Amino acid sequence: MKSALTRRLHPIVTILTLAFALTAVGNSVAQVADAQTRQPLPEGAQGLAARYPGDAGIEKDPHVFFVERFDAGTPKDLKSRWETVVDVDGMAFVEDAPAGAADRQSLKIRHVGGQGTGSQLYRRLPPGHNQVFARFYVKFDAECAPIHHFGTHLGGFNPSTPWPQGGAGIRPDGAKRFTTGVEPFGEDWSWDFYSYWQGMRMHGDGNYWGTPFLAGGSRPPVKKDEWICVEMMVRINDPVSETNGEQAFWIDGKLWRRDGQVVSHAGPGFPRGHWAGGWWNPDAQASTAFEGIQWRSSDALTINYLWTYVYITKAKPGHVSEVWFDNIVVADQYIGPLAAVPSEGS
Repeated sequence: MKSALTRRLHPIVTILTLAFALTAVGNSVAQVADAQTRQPLPEGAQGLAARYPGDAGIEKDPHVFFVERFDAGTPKDLKSRWETVVDVDGMAFVEDAPAGAADRQSLKIRHVGGQGTGSQLYRRLPPGHNQVFARFYVKFDAECAPIHHFGTHLGGFNPSTPWPQGGAGIRPDGAKRFTTGVEPFGEDWSWDFYSYWQGMRMHGDGNYWGTPFLAGGSRPPVKKDEWICVEMMVRINDPVSETNGEQAFWIDGKLWRRDGQVVSHAGPGFPRGHWAGGWWNPDAQASTAFEGIQWRSSDALTINYLWTYVYITKAKPGHVSEVWFDNIVVADQYIGPLAAVPSEGS
């Protein structure tokens, strides 16, 4: 038999439970409403690069804070612009560049199966940017072995270090690190995010491997033997208690869409979909939406590094893989693909 105290408390508990439920529903509805009214991200020639044909002079734009064209000196000179340079002997500057580039030189990374895992470039970025865009061009030779991991990556380490830190399979401490990149995913060669942050989900094997965001459907294909323009954006969560962080990627200036919704842009309330273990599955018909990203739990952790690399672990002994990089630009606004240099007389 219920006591008098229990009878008196029951209506109060019921009211509080209902209030909490209504608050949760209200927050969810507000989040979806905010997502529906947000401004769409720019695409195509709507970025900084459109003002600087061939990227000539883009380093002078006030929104740009790093540019690498691989057009000065030799690969050994990269150490003056990058704080960590791994396997410089596997690098070469070659006469091959994306269409429209103002110069004709790029970086070629050559990997031989059984002889290491590839080359890396890493540097810290200037502080104070809550939103960072990184655009680069890449080309894979037709016989390139499957890529285990790949960058350009953006992320943060606290404290910052002049070298990239590890942490594969481990969910990050939100006060210490996060990392994300756009990688040629799996042996089917398609683009997807590979992201580590404090709110990531566990995979079926009990580990926290990097999170893909385009599971369960089509992804942008990787076209070998062609220059590809890849751009990514990271927006930090602010304040640190919120899950209002975002990320996006573009391939050749285009966001990726599936069933009418943009799925290569993830943030609070978008896209619609569901979790399946450690995989985010966009689904335009789902009743749930992505919750947003809490990249960090401390103001001391910021977007503070850029990491360009090729990591190959499953090539047959002696198998040669070649990957080219060019026209890396980092800015606080959308950059977009190269704008062609006007021909003489035009």
